[in-house]
Amino acid sequence: MKFMTKADKLLIIILILASISSIYAVPALLSKPLEGKYAVVILDNNEIYRTQLLPGDDSEFFEFDFEYSGKAYTGKLEMKDGQVRLHRLPEEISPLAIHTEMGWISESYQFILCLPIRLLVVIEDYKPESNEFDFIAH
Repeated sequence: MKFMTKADKLLIIILILASISSIYAVPALLSKPLEGKYAVVILDNNEIYRTQLLPGDDSEFFEFDFEYSGKAYTGKLEMKDGQVRLHRLPEEISPLAIHTEMGWISESYQFILCLPIRLLVVIEDYKPESNEFDFIAH
């Protein structure tokens, strides 16, 4: 009595290969093009810096100035290949470097947070309104 036939083994191999390939295929299919994506820096619910995400293999650095507790500081964003990350902020305003360990972000559901000063880096998608009407009356 055979437990598994050749067809059963082939089906199992196909299912394993399909599941492994989906790990790489699904994120690629769900990601959106870079057009209209912006990296936005928000400090205490106020937008302080905005830049468009750009493709490219070389790192580009953008500095933004902000004020916290009456002192001026400079933050640095690094952009590479359509992704952005926040570099280490001064230790006096952010004792732990957790925000640098959050890594690269490129999608609107991802964010970088520096909690002691409530600094947030998010990705926004700009979607032009395709609606011709300002309002609809019933």
